[in-house]
Amino acid sequence: MKDYDYKKMAENYDIIESSSNSDKVNENLNNILKRFKVKNVWDITCGTGIQAIYLHQNGYEVTASDYSKEMLDAARKKYAAIKFVQADMRKDSLGKFDAIISIFNAIGHLSKEDFEKALKNINSSLNSGGIYIFDIFNLEFMKNNFITYEFLDTTKEVNDTKFVRFNHNKLNLKKGLMSMNQKTYIQKGIDKPSITKESWDMQIYTAEQLKGILERNGFKIISFSGFDGSKFDREKSNFILTTAQKK
Repeated sequence: MKDYDYKKMAENYDIIESSSNSDKVNENLNNILKRFKVKNVWDITCGTGIQAIYLHQNGYEVTASDYSKEMLDAARKKYAAIKFVQADMRKDSLGKFDAIISIFNAIGHLSKEDFEKALKNINSSLNSGGIYIFDIFNLEFMKNNFITYEFLDTTKEVNDTKFVRFNHNKLNLKKGLMSMNQKTYIQKGIDKPSITKESWDMQIYTAEQLKGILERNGFKIISFSGFDGSKFDREKSNFILTTAQKK
């Protein structure tokens, strides 16, 4: 796993990334956790706390951690009722849990080797029969739908400040590796806009690849679904939301 700099991203993350997808995935998470009678949850890649805060407000005992200090600082400013802890999902343990979650492509920042390290750590941090829920881009979908040109990804306006983000990505199908390149313009009023550029690699998988990796690390697949809980289609679903149970 590379040590990417999330400082600039954290400053405006909630504004740029806010969408109806957040509400949909949170509602779907709640439904899954209720189904398995989950009481305590570890959000192991909590970012600015979008899932952790929602779950805590809906009655779960929540532990939240992230690798990025800047993301955690943003989370703490938003919500003081949760203790946000800096931790590495590949090796750190914060107790035993009924469920562990990592949402918004968080595992994509891990190499294949590091993902397996994280799965071993997650498995050992789950109670018997505990569940792990995570999402990732679907490599099968990307094979036929990947956008090769630069495109306008997001536009937001808050008060008198505009946020415009462009993406220009590359995909190595053989390695399942997407190189993401983002350029964000931030303009207050009619002032000269500031421009931030960010690049990182995102490891992506097919459902079959995930099944093999999870099974050899002590999990069984409960379900693959769309981001919002819709039926998973191997070729048409952009994301794979995976629910796996400790064997």
